[in-house]
Amino acid sequence: MAKKTQTVTKRDIIGGLKRLGLACGDHVIVHASLSSFGRVTGGADSVIDALLEVVGPDGTVVVPTFGINDKVFDPAQSETNLGVIPQTFWKRKGARRSRNPLASVAAIGSNADRLVENHADAKTAHGKGTPYYRLYELGGKILLLGVDQDRSTFLHTAEELARLPYLKPTKGSFIDSSGKTRTKTWSHFPGPHRDFIGLQNWFEQAHLVRKTTIGSCRAQLMPCREVLNALLERLEDDPSLFISGNPNLPDGIRQRADLLRAQWRRCSFRLVADSRSAGGYVEEIIDNLTRFGIEHVVLSFVNDTPWSRIETRKRKWYLQGLRSAKIKTAAIKLSVPPEGASDLAKEAKTDTFIVPSTFPPDAISALAGDGFKVLVENTLIESDRLTGMIEAMPPKVSENVKLAFDPLGFVQVGENPFLKSFRTAVRRHIGLLYVNDGLATGRRVGLEEGLSEIKELISILHSKGFAGMFVLQSPSPSSFSETVWKFMEMLEETGVWRRRSQT
Repeated sequence: MAKKTQTVTKRDIIGGLKRLGLACGDHVIVHASLSSFGRVTGGADSVIDALLEVVGPDGTVVVPTFGINDKVFDPAQSETNLGVIPQTFWKRKGARRSRNPLASVAAIGSNADRLVENHADAKTAHGKGTPYYRLYELGGKILLLGVDQDRSTFLHTAEELARLPYLKPTKGSFIDSSGKTRTKTWSHFPGPHRDFIGLQNWFEQAHLVRKTTIGSCRAQLMPCREVLNALLERLEDDPSLFISGNPNLPDGIRQRADLLRAQWRRCSFRLVADSRSAGGYVEEIIDNLTRFGIEHVVLSFVNDTPWSRIETRKRKWYLQGLRSAKIKTAAIKLSVPPEGASDLAKEAKTDTFIVPSTFPPDAISALAGDGFKVLVENTLIESDRLTGMIEAMPPKVSENVKLAFDPLGFVQVGENPFLKSFRTAVRRHIGLLYVNDGLATGRRVGLEEGLSEIKELISILHSKGFAGMFVLQSPSPSSFSETVWKFMEMLEETGVWRRRSQT
């Protein structure tokens, strides 16, 4: 038997709002679904009348009224698709409506003018200088009537004040107070797909929510000031607080990558991925680097072919894809002296080559003499011999020649990379550290599963403010993600960064 639809009156709504703690003189932002009440006598007007009566002449009711993608937002005419209550509210006599096309609100009450004025002139849509932040300053409240936290626009204020890296500048046009059309860009605007719903339990445990039922409507009231302060404190430790945990959601993937990218940029070192480890083909390389916010790549191999031996047409196509993904070439790896090295560098927009220690010294000197930075990778050579080789470079090119420190390479010649190799004069010349691990046979294994002493090397270089490259090398492209996760875990353990929940 179907459940009978409840009929709710204005008096019922007033009683429910008072049970929640809404009172005379309150300034409240309201998100409401009319259908959630059941059947409301008098419809949307009864809900609005109840709200205005409870807060009284000294209070203010605020309702978000954005949602229609007009090319030019006109606060006097543009509709909203946020529901019948917002649509009815902004057309009410005495309602004042803000001009921000991305986040407009309408307000009725004692502070209506103060709340909506100059909304379009604020730097962000929900931060300082906006109705949302002014509600915080006024000690206002958030009222959810038959909707969940996902509808709570006020939560975007926390994102914008925290300047979270995944927020993007967004442009919009509106009619200003003089009747002219203006176009403006607001910084740090939130995009789609947030996990605001996931905050509900935490809000309740923090005693930030009062709840009641009005008809069939589940109503919640929250204090703006306490909510915003609590969120900003949590975002300090967990910038991914609002991001969906769905690992396959495109917005979530992008947002996490933006957080990681910002984190990498704060490190003293430059994080780079070896193309051979990041993917078998260029699309896989781009996907793996983009997912983890890694902005630089060493071009060693693509499709098991050395970069210098890939035909020109394919190389240019690969580079075009990398640039479209905003991935820069940190260096080109050479196994033998190629003809046209300068052309390779110019094409890839890099000034750095990585060469093995088996490379002819005169070829290294020639590249360095042409103004290129040359990183010499230890290949079946002990640390003392390698130091001698680098320090024997002619003085006029020596500043351009440094070491690409390969821990696994030292393991293969019987040295402990940290306890022996790093403690020689080699450490004075390091410009790159390969983040890898393996056994004396040369077989690569996961980080901290072999003999590379990689955590110790990362920690000591960080302690010295190392400004060179950390180049990620995984045992295979299929284990690249696992390698990045483990690397981040080591950074957290060694105090390089606070990994937090965004990773």
